[in-house]
Amino acid sequence: MGRRRSPSSAPLFETLPQSRRPRPENPLPRVSVASTDQLDLLGWKPPLTHLDAGEVEACFLSPVGFRPPSGEAFVYHLTDIVSARMIVENGLSLTDGLRFRTAAHLAQDLADAPVTEDLGIVRVRRRLIQPWLTADRQDGRPCYVLGPETS
Repeated sequence: MGRRRSPSSAPLFETLPQSRRPRPENPLPRVSVASTDQLDLLGWKPPLTHLDAGEVEACFLSPVGFRPPSGEAFVYHLTDIVSARMIVENGLSLTDGLRFRTAAHLAQDLADAPVTEDLGIVRVRRRLIQPWLTADRQDGRPCYVLGPETS
């Protein structure tokens, strides 16, 4: 038996169409544009969503017999006793929109509301959370809302 030979292969793309538009003799040089909006991914840090209780000196206070101290070194969050203890143990969430008042305004709130055993106060040093506080009003009284730092 003889060996079969395949026919000789014809060169591929013998006749390619010519470009229809003429190329310029001096093409413009390519300029690479560096994007200034691109984030440096190696130096990127995730957004802060939580403040450690120890770092902001958070402590639990009972509303019974609360006396406002002089000065405004601290801000206060009035809530139920379970939530107050959890905040002191776990820290402050920047996504919960916690509302803080000065001592004088908290004393007014406590005077207007009956003090019960199921309320608790979280005291936080104001200067340690100042970048995350936004001035607001609640029930016609000034307060501060804790949230993500605005740029």
